[in-house]
Amino acid sequence: MADPASDKPAEKSATAAGKSAGSLLPTIIAVVLAPAVSWAVVSFLLLPKITQEVKTQLTAALAHAASHEGADGGANPGAEGHAAGGSPAPKAETGAHGGKAGADVRPKFENLTVNIAGTQGTRYLKVTFNVSGKNEAANRKIDLKHTELVDAALTVLSSLTLPELDDPSSRTVARGRLLAAFNDLLKASLVEQVLFSDFVVQ
Repeated sequence: MADPASDKPAEKSATAAGKSAGSLLPTIIAVVLAPAVSWAVVSFLLLPKITQEVKTQLTAALAHAASHEGADGGANPGAEGHAAGGSPAPKAETGAHGGKAGADVRPKFENLTVNIAGTQGTRYLKVTFNVSGKNEAANRKIDLKHTELVDAALTVLSSLTLPELDDPSSRTVARGRLLAAFNDLLKASLVEQVLFSDFVVQ
C-alpha cells in the first residue's frame, strides 16, 4: 500500500515540471530568435534601402555640383575674355579711383560675434572690419587664408574681457592683437591694417 502512495507525489512533481518547462518554451524561443530576426531584418531589408538612398542622394549632389561647376566655368572664361578685350573689370574700376582702395577692403570680416570672456555668455562683442596687406601680393595671400584668419579673429576676440572692452583704447587693443595673430598665422608681416567699421559691446 505504501508504493502507490509514494508514486503519486512523484507523478505530481513530474507533471508540474513538465508544465513549467512547457510554459517556458515560448519565452526561450523568443529570447533566442529575437536577435536573429532583428539581424535579418536590418541586414536584408533596412540596410539595402539605406545604402540605395545614400547612393541616390550622393549621385544627385555630385551631378548638381558638376552642373554648377560647368556653369561657373562657362561664366568665368567669358568674364576674363571681356576684361581682356579692353572693358575694365569692376576691380579695375575700384583700383582706378584710389590706387590701393581695392586692397583696403579685402578681405571683409563681417558680423563676427563672440561671447566676452568672463561673462558666462551674458555679454557679447560684435565686429565688422577690413584687413589690408602691405601690397597686392600680400592681399592675395590674405585672401587665400581668409577662413583661417576668421578662426584666428574669433579666438582673439573671444579672449577679450569686459574691463578691456570698457576701456577707451579697446579698439586699439583688439586691433593690435588681431594684427599679431594674423601675421603669426601668415608667418610674415603681411597684414598692415585692421580697420573696424562696426565694434559693438552688448
